[in-house]
Amino acid sequence: RTVGPTLGVKASGGVRDAEGARKMIEAGATRIGASASVAIARGTTAKSGGY
Repeated sequence: RTVGPTLGVKASGGVRDAEGARKMIEAGATRIGASASVAIARGTTAKSGGY
């Protein structure tokens, strides 16, 4: 289901690396909410539960 051009889709929960973020964007997400943002930007994988 499409929400239209003015409302985005946020992917969050379980996105721990750049590949996971890329897959979410390919699936239609327009933003990523992740505690692993540093690992995603570095191209590494964050550990589970990394607050």
